This record gives sequence, C-alpha cells and structure tokens, in this order.
Amino acid sequence: MLKKALSDCGIRIADCGLPIAIAEFGLRIAEYPIPKLLAAIAFRNPHSETRIRNPNSAFRIPHSQIRILPSAFRIPQSLMPYLYNTPDDQREMLRAIGAESIDELFAPIPADLQLKRSLDLPPAMSELELDRHLQMLAGLNDHAAKKVCFLGGGSYDHFVPAVVDAIAGRSEFYTSYTPYQAEASQGNLQVMFEYQSLITRLTGMDVANSSLYDGASAAAEAVLMALHAHPQRRKIVAPASVHPQYRETIATYLANLDAELVTLDCPGGVIDADALAATVDGDTAAVLVQQPNFFGCVEDADRASAIAKTAGALLISVFDPISLGLLKRPGDYGASIAVAEGHTLGTPMSYGGPYLGIMACDQSLVRRMPGRIVGETRDRRGKRCFVLTLQTREQHIRREKATSNVCTNQALFAVRASVYLAQLGPQGLRETASLCLQKSRYLAGRLCENDRFSLAFAAPTFKEFVIRDAANDVDGLLRTALEAGYLAGLPLAPWYPELSDCLLIAVTEKRTKAELDGLVHALSAAPARQEALS
Repeated sequence: MLKKALSDCGIRIADCGLPIAIAEFGLRIAEYPIPKLLAAIAFRNPHSETRIRNPNSAFRIPHSQIRILPSAFRIPQSLMPYLYNTPDDQREMLRAIGAESIDELFAPIPADLQLKRSLDLPPAMSELELDRHLQMLAGLNDHAAKKVCFLGGGSYDHFVPAVVDAIAGRSEFYTSYTPYQAEASQGNLQVMFEYQSLITRLTGMDVANSSLYDGASAAAEAVLMALHAHPQRRKIVAPASVHPQYRETIATYLANLDAELVTLDCPGGVIDADALAATVDGDTAAVLVQQPNFFGCVEDADRASAIAKTAGALLISVFDPISLGLLKRPGDYGASIAVAEGHTLGTPMSYGGPYLGIMACDQSLVRRMPGRIVGETRDRRGKRCFVLTLQTREQHIRREKATSNVCTNQALFAVRASVYLAQLGPQGLRETASLCLQKSRYLAGRLCENDRFSLAFAAPTFKEFVIRDAANDVDGLLRTALEAGYLAGLPLAPWYPELSDCLLIAVTEKRTKAELDGLVHALSAAPARQEALS
C-alpha cells in the first residue's frame, strides 16, 4: 500500500534499509520502520511544487500529482495532544470556565498595557537565515566578556572557577530538578543536603532550604513567613536602602493581602536608627535590612536588630554571600531569616538569570519555611541516606496549611554554589571579599582625586559605592566609558530621582589595577554637559 501511494505520486522506491517518513504537507508526520525502503520526506513549500528529498536526489512533483495518503498512514489526532487549539477547542474551554471570550481573560490587565495590534514580526525565514539573523543580534550585545564590567546592583562579574562548570556540568547534576517524591535520587538529595549545610555555616543560621528562585522572591517569601509567624501584625518595614526591585517584588506579593509595606527614607545612604525606632511598633511583623545595602554601604545591623527585637518584630537580613568573608554573619547579629541572591557563588551574570534564591532561618521558623528541606538519616540497614524532611507546598500538605506555592527550586545553581564554596573554603572566601574591598576603595579614592567626582555617602562600603558627578551628566559618563570599553556602572535616577547625578559602581576581585586606572582615565576624560552641548 505504501509503495502504491508513493508511486501514484511519481516517486520511485529504492532499497536502502532506512525507515520512511511521510509528511502530509505540514499537518502530520508519521514514521514507518519498514526495512529496505528509501528514507524520504515530503513537505510543503511556498512554490508550486512539492519537493521529495532523499539521501541521493531530489524530485519535484507538481501539486496536482500529489494525493492524500491513505488513512492507514496517518497519525491519529488522539496521539498528538499538544497540537494547537482549534476554534472549537477554545469555545469549549471558555464555556467550561464561564468566560465569553479570550479577551475577557485579560481584563485584569490595564488597557494601556495591552497590545492592540499584531506583533511587528518580519517575514518567515529559513533555518539558515534565522541562525544568521540571531547571531547578528547577539553580536550587538555589550557584555562582560567584551567590556570591562563595573555593573552591580544585584548582578556581579565575579570569577567562576573552572571546577564549578566541570562538576555542575556532569549529566547527573545538570539534569537535576525538584525532588517531588521520596524516590528522588540519593545523589541529588545529598548535594542539596550539602548545599544546606554550607549555607547554614555561611550564614550562622540554624537551617536552610534547598533553594528558591532568586534573591527578590526569597525576600518576598521571607516577608510571608514573618506575617504567618505574627498573624496579628500586618506591617513590614523596608528601608529605601533595600534593593528597589526587591521592594517592588515584595509589594507585588502583598498587593492582595491585608498587609502594609512601609518604606523608610535613607537620605544618608544608610538606615537612620532614630527614624527606624519611630517607625517600628507593635504592629510590625518584620524589618528588612540589606547588608551591605543597595548603595554598597555597610549598615549598623546590630542596632537595627535590637530595634526590631525590642518591638517583637523579626529581622530579615538580605545579605551578599561574598561579603560574609569579612562581615558579620546574619545569625551573629540576630537575624531571624536570612536571604540572598546566590548567583555570586559560581554562576555567571547571564543576562540576569536564572539565578539562585538563598534562604536560611532560625529553628523556630523551620515549619514556616517555603520549598523543601533535605535531611540526613539511616536506612534499615544502618547506612547513611537522605530524605525530604519538610515540604510546605500545598502539593504535599493540605492547602490551608501550606505556607507557599513555590513549586520548584534552582537545584543546578545550588550545586554550583556548593562546588564554589567547597572550592574556596573559608580562607578563599575571605581573600575574595578582601580583594573586592581593597580594589573598590582604591577606585573610589582615584576617582575622587578629580574635583568633578565625590562619594555620595559617608558610610563605609564593601565592593560597591555611589559616586556623584558635579557636572550632573551621568548618561554622558556612561557613553564615554562605553566607547572606551567599560561598563561603568548603574545610573540611580530610575529608582532614586534625587540621586540623578549619581552612579553606582561595583568592583569585584576580577578587576585588575590596569582596568581600574583605565576607568578613572575614561571617566575623567568625559566632557561635562555644558562642553558636550557647545
């Protein structure tokens, strides 16, 4: 039957011992393991002929000679459940959920944010053309491998040892995903257990989970933990020195909850203790402190912790993992929950993600912790083994008792963090942190030798600092630096209009003295605004 169907189309069958694939012109593809038949693929093209390809030659067949293949050679639609929805399918789904139209599903999105036109896409391309086009677009990016990077604000160009890629790239780790069942592999469970152990040692906290999405979502989940722990308290205090995108994420989480997010101004770049004490009261569930903060300044975390504890509130620490090579650990200044963006521990910048959300807490909050906790035990033969000890998602326990709907983790990046921390060890982490501190202080001092630049804040800093431009031309500085091969930093105006003349600069252990001096020269040579306009 197959030979006749093909011969009817003018195709001669040759012996070759390969399976044959028949395409019903873009609708379905079926594969038939018939021995000694030529492998051929029929496909629709935009011209007047259909081309039949095989390893030896190509035939052009007029469409008028093509016949529909017998039903015996078609794939039943029931075996292709992921085909696009037909209009009938859409109407049936809308009827089931009680909606009149698809547009009704988007009603919660403000009208001014909805696209009212078709997507502005170019004509379809062949695979070769598309590959070239995408390579051209990718080549337009100025990234840390092409420019000298001083970007910060949550994403940093730290060094990643080769051993991290070598181990995390192994197939048994590279494919690791959320362990849902008890039969999850012992290898994945063990590496998560080791990750948790390293994080608790790093932070000085009692327990850590096996990762969250990123630093921002980890901070938001910590806020939910605090609200669950103090159900009668509905206020969260987050100083303006906490990363603005973290505060935006928290506000999104709280948008439909009976909770208030209070932002405390920090005109000096750090928390004003008196203002914090006046803001925190008996209705405060938690106080967030970022250490070092978004401006790179080192906060008085002990004082903030004392104020929070006096009011009966929890202290949530948003920390930089690298900084703990020098600074106090969150557990040492009384944090109840510690969260961080963990990409600095062995994961490249990678256009902002995917990243790693770190969370640790004290023992009293362990049952309110989102995600999963892997524990160590002994099997019935007395051998060491690992199990999922706690899972607080609604999939695993009764919905009303769930504390989070976190449905995955970043296991691969937790593996990378584990390898990174194990490779560096305490001494290596301290050396890395010291290099960041020393190099950032050197750059800040060199820049301030030019009367045009000054430090925006007097507080001590770690690896980031805010520089003020007396000419108030931050955009001009960035353009000049980019032309010289430097990603000079982040302008603060988008988040802090009052700091529109300021630039946030980050210095990691990767930067050399020549690169630091080169940035100083590039910024010092930039024309002031009035010169640029003349």
